[in-house]
This record gives sequence, structure tokens and C-alpha cells, in this order.
Amino acid sequence: MLTLVLRTARANLTRALLSSLSVVLGVAFVSGSLMFTDGLAASLTGQAAVQYRNVDVGVSVESISSDQDPDALVRRVRAIDGVRAAEPVWSIYNIGLSSGDGSRKVRGDHRAVNTSFDPGLQSIEAVEGRMPAAAGEVVLDRRTADREGFRVGAEIRVSDFGSEARSYRLVGLTASTKGGFDTQGALIVMATPDMAAMTGYPAPSIVVSADAGVSPEELASRITAAVGAEARTHDQLVRSAMNAAVGNADEFRNALLGFGLIAVCMAAFVIANTFTIVLAQRTRETALLRLVGSTRRQVFRSVVLEAAVVGLGGSVLGLAAGVLLASGLPSMLASVGAPTGITPVISGWTVLIALAVGVGVTVVSAMLPAWRGTAVPPVAALGDAAVQVARPVGRVRTVFGVLTGVAGAGLLSVANQVALVVAGALAAVIGFLLLSPILVPAVIRLLSRPLGLLGGATVSLALANAVRNPRRIATTTNALVVGVTLIATFTLIAKSTEAPNQRQADAKMFAKFLVAASTDTTLLPDELVGALRESPAAGAVHPAYQASDFDNGREILTAGRDAPPPGSALVTADLGLAVGGSVTVEGRTFAVAGVRAGTGTVWLTAEDFTTVYEQPFLIDVQVDPAPGLPDGVAKAALEQAVSSFPSATVYDKAGYVDRLNERLAQALAVVTALLSLAVIIALVGVANTLTLSVVERTRENAMLRAIGLTRRQLRLSLSAEALVMALTGTIIGTLLSMAITRSALGSVAGEGDAMELVVPWDRLAVLLAIATVAALTASIIPARRAVRNSITGNLAAE
Repeated sequence: MLTLVLRTARANLTRALLSSLSVVLGVAFVSGSLMFTDGLAASLTGQAAVQYRNVDVGVSVESISSDQDPDALVRRVRAIDGVRAAEPVWSIYNIGLSSGDGSRKVRGDHRAVNTSFDPGLQSIEAVEGRMPAAAGEVVLDRRTADREGFRVGAEIRVSDFGSEARSYRLVGLTASTKGGFDTQGALIVMATPDMAAMTGYPAPSIVVSADAGVSPEELASRITAAVGAEARTHDQLVRSAMNAAVGNADEFRNALLGFGLIAVCMAAFVIANTFTIVLAQRTRETALLRLVGSTRRQVFRSVVLEAAVVGLGGSVLGLAAGVLLASGLPSMLASVGAPTGITPVISGWTVLIALAVGVGVTVVSAMLPAWRGTAVPPVAALGDAAVQVARPVGRVRTVFGVLTGVAGAGLLSVANQVALVVAGALAAVIGFLLLSPILVPAVIRLLSRPLGLLGGATVSLALANAVRNPRRIATTTNALVVGVTLIATFTLIAKSTEAPNQRQADAKMFAKFLVAASTDTTLLPDELVGALRESPAAGAVHPAYQASDFDNGREILTAGRDAPPPGSALVTADLGLAVGGSVTVEGRTFAVAGVRAGTGTVWLTAEDFTTVYEQPFLIDVQVDPAPGLPDGVAKAALEQAVSSFPSATVYDKAGYVDRLNERLAQALAVVTALLSLAVIIALVGVANTLTLSVVERTRENAMLRAIGLTRRQLRLSLSAEALVMALTGTIIGTLLSMAITRSALGSVAGEGDAMELVVPWDRLAVLLAIATVAALTASIIPARRAVRNSITGNLAAE
């Protein structure tokens, strides 16, 4: 039987390759994801180990009493027997970074760390230039330097959490990065005196290098006994950092494998449909095997074995393609934070999983078609194998499909939680899949009238062929429906989420320009307000401050639009105050001039705010241009005014909306790219179906050619058949995605953030155009095969 299987596969090599192509793509995604995330984990754990190079013990300053003098603590640690050197260390974020003249602002959530002048305590190495040897010198990660055009010897400006910027000389570049998944953020390595001056607060930890002959364990015990602080050895520090790094890599792996699961499911659709068609075409062959003595079980096992051979071949090719995919994933995923320069890691587990997925999915997908296809009586060998009677949809399947679809629609209509939306979406999609042999032909018949009028008799013939076997056309279209549904849902959610960002910008910006940091967590230095007021381009300047009143559980903000009179305040209704009453902030009393919606907030004028708080947190500044000054000229002048503030960027309203939407647009692009593999697999299914249908309809097509159908008309017929599959799948997928997205947005609105469905018709039109072009491309090879052979030869075919 094995010999028969191998000869059958060899005799039908094209068919086997078509069957395995979807397996190749699915396995490539799964194996590529595993190789990439294994490489990512190795890279992150390597970075975790490197950051403690030359460190024997780490001391947690936060673990001791806060009344101890931090500087005295460092001196006490240095005086302990066995300590060669000790250095306080900081690691801070919310950093502003720009070129020396302020012309290039580096956007991102930057990280600054300090390094000792002692090479024996430096965990970071310079790959170009050198490490800081004096105050005023810094090292930058090479990735940021290359991207921004910074060279060794250049001057750069750095500012901390709301502090004034300082100038530093760039003396070296390092291969180390800030770590984590933010490729936009820079790593800035500073000298310890500069870091201490910039932060203004004690270092949270101390790193220690041991004398020769003193073990890290012994030194950690001595430090704990001497100063009462928690001290961890080098191995403990590395292990903790590695665990965190592997956890981050696992999150990425799970997300990618989710997309891989979708691709594998699409492959299962295609494989099942392919084997259904193939076994239908081999009815006479199967009957002949039964006629010469093979049992149904033997024939079934031979088909399953054939599926295993196809799956094994596809898995091997998919594994090879996975290596290429893993090499390209870092570039694709960089916009959502994945580190670049990851070297894929091929492990034994990855190979085993790839083979198991490929062979397992192929065999499981082929089992039901195999069992049905082998139920052929021996007498069928005497019949006409070209005549295939489509099985009607079972009553149980229809009833279950209706119930599941109705349940899904019901959940989507009333869902007020994300979990209910997911459950409703799954139920709706499953209901559609069960009813697809009824619904898909119905949609095609609706399309057949306008398409038939446009294309004439040839197109009408193609549409009639498409619905001749409802199960086949439904199974072929289902994979495309699921892929389009996923892509369109993410597209609709992204576009609908942009609208609240636009409303947020409209509600926030009452002036022409907004001066803000590139990240929401970065504060601006108070000196920025004075610099803007001194600019001739600035008319009215409106700073926005923030403070927290922890004792009373309130947030104090600056009232921008509709500010109260000086000496008065606005409050939220939950504070229980009425107009005419008073509210006390930091010992000062303000008259309540109005009540707003919200919780636990008091609004003051900017002047009153700076009177109450000596050093308030500056969130942003809104600026109206001087009267008569064109917006473009005013914006350029304001950018010049804030050039010495690395964290400050001038936005008009459109630019601010783009900033709010930036990460969302990047994430959508990546998700669409990942989901596109599912659509490609679905289109492979379309090509499979057309190719196998050409084989099945060999004599039928020859008869049409004999009575006058031209080669061009036959090609048009197959192209129209592919086109209607693409149109049907895209239309149904888009309608499903609209229902799912409307429900998802409704569930968010139930939690207080109202969002309406916004349909990006231009993007959906592009999606439809891509599906159409891809389907027409998929029909080229089947059409070429259909017209290649002679009419007489095809009429004589079995």
C-alpha cells in the first residue's frame, strides 16, 4: 500500500505540490515565529546578563531606612572588607534628547544610565570611541546614533523629568540598547556625577566589585550585616533579569503564535477542500481498488498515508521557509517595539513542532474527506467518474448553523464586555461556516445577474459552474471570508479609534499650537514657558500644570478653555461643592466658580497655580500666534524658540492627531501584514480549486471548445469564477467585520468611552481590489492548463 501511495503522489506531482503549498505557508509562519522568539529570548537574556558584567553584588538602597544619608551609605559600603569598588547607579526614563543646536528632536521613551570611571565596574562597552572619562561626556547606543546622524565628537542635549537641558559631548557609541521592546527609545550612558546632578535624588541601588579571592556570596553577606541592606549576588541579579526578559519574549511568542494558529486553520480549510475534490476525481480509481480486493479501511489508510506524505513534504519546505520568515520578522515588527538584529534560533523542539503541525493538520484535515471519499462501491468502477453529484446540506447541520448564528448575532447585539464580543464573534463565524453551503451560493446568485450582464454568456456559464457544487465553493470561500473578516475588523477598529483621538484633540486644543513632549509621561521644564513668552511669534501663551493632592485624593489641574476668574476654581461634582462655595488647595482658599463633570479634580488658573506650587509639573503649553502672523511662519518661529528644550515639540492640531494615532497606525500595519498570510493561503485554496476543477471538467471544457468556445472565452470563464469567489468572500467578510466591530465599540462605550463605527471605504476598496487582483492572478495557471491540451485529446480523457 505504501508503494501505491508513493507512486500515486509521484504520478500526480502537481496536485501534491498544490496540496502542500498551504501546509508550507502555515508551517513557515509557526516555525518562523518560534525561531524568531527563541532568538529574541536569547538576545534579551544576553542583554540581561551583560548589564551585570563586572558586578559581583548589587545592593538595594530602597530596602533600608529612608533616614540614612545615601552618600554616607555608599562610603560605608566602600569601606567594607572585601569591597574593591562600589558605585551608586540610576536607571531613569522620561528623558529628552536632541542635537546640540536643537534642530533634531529624538522622539521616543529614552533611558539614561550612569557608568563608573572605574573600568572594573563598567558593564557597558563602547564599540566606537570610548566610555565617559569625565563629567560632561556621554555614550549613545549605535542604533539611535545611526538613525539620527549623530557622530562621535558631536554635541547633544539631554533633559530629565521636567529639568532644564544640559549639553554633553558624545564620546562613544555602544551596541547595547535601552532594552525591552521600544526600538524608538535611545540608551544614554552618562558619568555618575552628571547623573547625580540631573536627577537630584539618591540612587536606588549600588553595584559592587569584590576584591580578588572574595566570593560574591561572602561579600553579599558582609554587606547585609554591615549596612542592613538587601544584597544580591551576580548570579541572582542575572537570573532575575533573565526571567523578566524571557517573560517578555513569551508574550511576543504567544501573540505571534496566535496569528500562526489562524494561518494553520486557513491551511486546514484548503487541505480539506483539496482532498474532497481529489477523492471525488479518483472515484473510479478507488472503486477499482475495491474491485480487486482492497477493503474500505485499507483504501482509507492509503489516503491518510498520502496526506501524511504531503504534510511531511510541506513541513520540510515550510521549515526552510520559516528560516527566511524569521529573518524578516524583526524588520516587520520593529514598528511595534520588537528589537532588530535578532538571529533566529533553530531548536530541536521547533523542528518537532513544525513537523507535528504540518503532518498533523494535513492528516486530520484529510480524514473526513478520506472517509467519505472511500465509501465507493466496487460497481462504481463501471460508471462515469466525471459525473459527480453534490451532496445536499444536512438538516442537522442547517439547524445547528441557524441556532449558532442566531446566538452569535444575539450576543453581538447586546454585548457590553469584550469577552461577550469575542464569544459572539466566534458563534457568528461558526454559524456562517455551517451555513456557508447555503449562504455562499445565494450571494453568488445575487452577483450573477449584474456580472452576467457585464460579461455575457461566458461569465454566466462561469457563475453557473461556481454554484454547481455548493459545498466546494463554500469551503473554498470560507477561508477567504475568515481572513478578510480579521483584516477588515482590525481596520475598522483602528479607523473608529482614530475618531476619539480627533475629538480628544478638538477638546484639548483651544489655541492654534500645542507644545508637548513626544510621550505622555515626559514632563516639560518650567523655563519653557518663559522662552515661549519671549518669542515675537507668540501671542497668548497658556501653560498647563498638574499636581496631586494625595491627602484629599484630588488632582489639581490648570483650567485652559473657559478658565475661571483669578482667585476662583472649578471643581468636579463628586467633591460635593456648589457654585458660591469655596475649596482649599495647599492652605489657600478659592471661590467655586463652576462645577464640571469628572471625578476628584480641581482646576485653577495658571497664575494661581504657580502661586500655590513653587515647582509645578508642566504638562504642555498652548500658544496662539501673534496677530497677523501666518501659521507656517509662526510654527517655524516657535520651533526655534523651543530648540534648546529636547523634550518639547510644537504641534498644530493635525500633527497632534497624527501623534495620537501613530502607534495605532503602526500596529495596524503589522497586524495586517501578519493576517495577510491567512488571505494568501485562502487564495492558494482558490487556485487549488480552479486547478482541480479544470482537471475534473477536462471533457466538459473540451466539449465547450468543440461547439465554439474560444480559448479566450475559456480563460475568461475561469477568471470570472475566481473573481466571484474573491468578491463573495470579501463582501461576506466585510459584513461580518462590521457587525463584530460595532459590537466591540459598543462594549467599550458601555465602559464610558463612547466610540462610533467609522467605515473607511477607501481602505475597504483597496482590500477588495487586492483580493480581486490576487484571485485573477490565481486563475492564470489553471486557465493556461485548460487551454493547453488539444480538444480531441481532452474529449478522450477519463
